[in-house]
Amino acid sequence: MAEVLIRNIPEETLASFRQKAELKGKSLEQELRDLMEAHRKLTPEERVALADRIRAGSRPGPALSLDEIRVGLE
Repeated sequence: MAEVLIRNIPEETLASFRQKAELKGKSLEQELRDLMEAHRKLTPEERVALADRIRAGSRPGPALSLDEIRVGLE
């Protein structure tokens, strides 16, 4: 598994996560892992932005005629 070091976290923020972890009977580390896992998937808006970025970076190839498409399917 990978490791991450995060610097300059405000003490109030860290204290809040410590309290949440304690209330759930978890370690701070586990609480932060769970938080990251819960937010791992891309939102629909993020997926659209990623698709737009990929599309912007790709060049369309030459247009194929119907005959060329048919030959490729054979």
